[in-house]
Amino acid sequence: MVRLLQAPLLSLSAFGVQAIDNGIGLTPPRGWRSWNAFDCLEPKRILTQAHMQAQMEAVLDRSRLVDGKQTSLAELGFDWISMDDGWQHCNCSVRQDLDPTLPQCDGNLCFGGHCSWHDGRGVPIVRKDRFPDMKGLVKFGHSRGLKVGTYLNTCICNEHGPTHYAQDVSWMVDQMDFDGVKIDSCGSSQNVSHWAELFNLTGKAIRIENCHNSWPDFRTGFCPMNFFRTGGDISPSISSIVEEAYATVNAADLPEPRSRPGCWAYPDMSEVGNFPQGPHQQDQERTHWGLWCIVSSPLILGFDLQDGAKLDRVWHIITNTDALAISASWHGHPGTLIKAYPSSSSRMQAVLDDCDGSPSTVGWQLNQGRLVAPKALLEGALCLRSESGGPCPPPTTFSNETRCGLALGNCSELPPASQWRAVQNTIQWWDGHKTTTKPRCLYAVPADFNTSAGYFVRKPPTVGLTACPEQAQHSIQDYVDSKPAQGAEQCDFKSLVQNTRKASFLNTQCHSMSSSLNFTLTSRGELQSRVGCLRIVNSSGVQLWAKPLEPSAVAVLLINPSDEQQHLAWPIKDVPSRFTGEGQSRANFECVPGNCMARDVWNKSTFAVKSDVLSISLRPWASAFYILRSGRSGTTSSSDGHDPWNSVVV
Repeated sequence: MVRLLQAPLLSLSAFGVQAIDNGIGLTPPRGWRSWNAFDCLEPKRILTQAHMQAQMEAVLDRSRLVDGKQTSLAELGFDWISMDDGWQHCNCSVRQDLDPTLPQCDGNLCFGGHCSWHDGRGVPIVRKDRFPDMKGLVKFGHSRGLKVGTYLNTCICNEHGPTHYAQDVSWMVDQMDFDGVKIDSCGSSQNVSHWAELFNLTGKAIRIENCHNSWPDFRTGFCPMNFFRTGGDISPSISSIVEEAYATVNAADLPEPRSRPGCWAYPDMSEVGNFPQGPHQQDQERTHWGLWCIVSSPLILGFDLQDGAKLDRVWHIITNTDALAISASWHGHPGTLIKAYPSSSSRMQAVLDDCDGSPSTVGWQLNQGRLVAPKALLEGALCLRSESGGPCPPPTTFSNETRCGLALGNCSELPPASQWRAVQNTIQWWDGHKTTTKPRCLYAVPADFNTSAGYFVRKPPTVGLTACPEQAQHSIQDYVDSKPAQGAEQCDFKSLVQNTRKASFLNTQCHSMSSSLNFTLTSRGELQSRVGCLRIVNSSGVQLWAKPLEPSAVAVLLINPSDEQQHLAWPIKDVPSRFTGEGQSRANFECVPGNCMARDVWNKSTFAVKSDVLSISLRPWASAFYILRSGRSGTTSSSDGHDPWNSVVV
């Protein structure tokens, strides 16, 4: 059976949280994995043994400086080099595979159990044209003090026939001597507990990454892996990054967090280094790295480390020792989203709220195809649009005021032929495209937020657009495909599972949508549904994320998830005095002006906190990253010259 880690040194055993006993991942894992750089989807991105060996050489290079000292990435803990999909030989030609001699792998062939990357004995088959000496590659890494990881239950070659757990483990550990594995969910071998059991029997500690097969047991915390994917497949865009970070909230903001030493919630590999060029590139990549550090995500690099110019560009981000220290610290909680503040810009949205007769809910008008918003709180006329009203973070234990809505905009800027119509107790949007023959309907669903009920019961009140009731034969996939607004994305919840297994989740989570389409425009101008009325509010602005580091220190990350400059008079009291979970039961953090210091992580500077409000100004997609330490005087070092911040630096 699987041995369990009671981890008394990490104070986990006192409240029964269990993790696989392999001694790995007691701090968030670091390393490099190939997919984001070499995804095998086109010839120039085919993963090869030469690419893997080049990454090993790159992490050992000590030609660059970290805090004034020549340092390699391996010395900072990025000493795991792991392959992703594309190393295996498939008996079909799938997606990127350029070998025309093999039969084409269509959906029926793959998912019918005919595709395979195992031989007749069930042993994995390596693509020799890409990896001529797999065992030699592993030996090469070991000879240089590195760990080497592989990838199983693959997606490029979907096996949906017999499983080969024992043969895969024997090949991976006994024959190849790999140190870690990413277990994907595309094939039939999805029992991670069984994988862990078999790895345990080999006597070698194996770092296990679980990609979309399961989460830790919600009730007991049992976790047969070292990290588990919470998000969907990531992309180098800030909207994708923030959405993936939201997915970790379901594992962290709980009565007892399920992301913890030995079992970390993992949004996905890092895209730092892969963002397109532009004026906001550095801000976006730095915000991305800060988010991964503040939520204790594994830090798995995903760009080609042989690209010297790219590595130089992001070196100061990925080697920031303050950020890495925050990532590695553990004081009873992994870190999470705390709250979002209203936008400081003039951007507005329509959200679901109470029908209280206030000026922000009364005065809607349907005028010549335009749905004109209440004017009492606006400088000029604004109309409802079909797009999302802006960033839509999930509700949290610390703030459940989040609302997801549709944008308001200048009435003259709507597409010329588009229009809103009131039809049979629905409000319908026609986008005006000649190719579009079916409208979408306004919907509203109330909040569903209960962290004690299980994972994913975390939905804000939402206003969006979806298929109209006349289209009764539409499937759940139609709801996903027609998601124009953030509300629909909440229902899609791509952070839970990959596309092939969305349907069952959507059926359970979106069942009430069809009953929330009825709207009435009342005589006093309320857009009223069964669950409330539409209210005009500011869009969501700066977000506060935080992580406890020790009794007297908390890290805070303030991010701007929007494309507009944001200004905020940030109340320091919004930092929680304690976070959720037994590990925080005695916490009582407070940053008192005059007796509190702040460390600016990005600028590597320290200042005294003299006010209960900090003035924050953030460019689009930028962030401010601080360590707040209570009980400090205005000095930055003690009488013996010791830096007080070193206690949180690994």
